[in-house]
Amino acid sequence: MKLTSHIIGCLIFSVCLLMTAGGVRAEDPPAQLPAGFRFIGHYELNSKIRVESGEAMSVVISPLRYRVYSDGIDVRVYCHTKDEESYTSYAIYRSDGVGVVQQSGEIDVVAGVQGSCTKGDMIRQISVTRNSLTMVKMPPRSHRVLITRAKAISSLPAVPSVEQPAVIPKKLNP
Repeated sequence: MKLTSHIIGCLIFSVCLLMTAGGVRAEDPPAQLPAGFRFIGHYELNSKIRVESGEAMSVVISPLRYRVYSDGIDVRVYCHTKDEESYTSYAIYRSDGVGVVQQSGEIDVVAGVQGSCTKGDMIRQISVTRNSLTMVKMPPRSHRVLITRAKAISSLPAVPSVEQPAVIPKKLNP
């Protein structure tokens, strides 16, 4: 019962976040952004990990910022690189919160959405919360997985984070 009320609370918070996030100005919304999409936030890349053959390896990253928009059905992640703006669109499959692991090892549900897509034969998944963005890419017929994490940056007042960064062990196989 307690978990159900918590999930309902997260769902209501997520909807409110999506509705009120439109009041936050996203500088220069993308030209190809359809009507009905609202600004969720800016996120800055802070880590990229490649998991291959049971080992997690950090990937060298360049400073990169993402702009995230949603219409409640899809999430669009825009990125500007080499004088070109592109986006990836994810169909939302879960909007009742995102599970995050606390330092104690307990899993907590925070407001957010999860989505997926297939682009260029690559299976992609996304988790978006107010404080973080996590993207997972799985190439077809591959034993490699790429995990990209970004932290929220914005002009909004700081939100106390209840999320903890994922701890990836050096060796996944015993």
